Amino acid sequence: MPYVESITKAGRTIEIERYYTSRYGQRGQSRGERVKPTPEEALRINNRIAEKKLRRLINENFVPGDYHTVLSYAKARGEPHRQREEMKDDIAKFLRALRKEYRTRGQDLKYIHVPEVGARGARHHHLVLNKLDPEVIQKCWPHGRIHVNPLDSSGNYKDLAAYLIKYSSRKHPEDEKLSGKRWNASKNLRHPQPKIKIISQRSWYRTEATIPNKYRGKYIIDKDSIAVGIHNPEYSGYGYFRFTLVQLC
Repeated sequence: MPYVESITKAGRTIEIERYYTSRYGQRGQSRGERVKPTPEEALRINNRIAEKKLRRLINENFVPGDYHTVLSYAKARGEPHRQREEMKDDIAKFLRALRKEYRTRGQDLKYIHVPEVGARGARHHHLVLNKLDPEVIQKCWPHGRIHVNPLDSSGNYKDLAAYLIKYSSRKHPEDEKLSGKRWNASKNLRHPQPKIKIISQRSWYRTEATIPNKYRGKYIIDKDSIAVGIHNPEYSGYGYFRFTLVQLC
């Protein structure tokens, strides 16, 4: 019975997924019952899919030394929080000013932007940016302080993607969504595309994470990425197995 092998290279990571799907008419692999997921289950599935897309986007386009930057608002006691349209206007002006600074230095601005409304209503903007002098970034943000966190040397920014998706899915009673998307990104980012291969063989795929011969000595397995299961709605109700390789420094 055939199964799908999906390999996605994103920066220094290679994500390998193997799963069955009804698209290819396999026989012998039973599917779980068609059960409509609860709203909570649907949210978890959507978050996992969004996290996967964002993780690959960050891994492909940003490198160690680039920044996870948080823009904060300075607010006096009793002063109202910035509203949705004000925040959208603030970030648009910030990005225009920042883009000019990059161009002055012969660089192109690359960014991913996730707005945040905190549990107590505080407003922030999270951005992943290619490296620039933090003083220049601060100059472009007149509304408060910035906090700059350089990306680590791993090249695998799954934790950052999970962190940002957590904020993108958070709802606040006053202002549930600041934009129609989970995140906004510059148009010059590369979007990794999976290479799909149909494997025709009679046996179930091996659920053991191994490094393909051509990557041995160059990559290691991210043990925390190994996942196996059956009847998962994210994989059309059939079995799946996935893991990630990370390039050695």
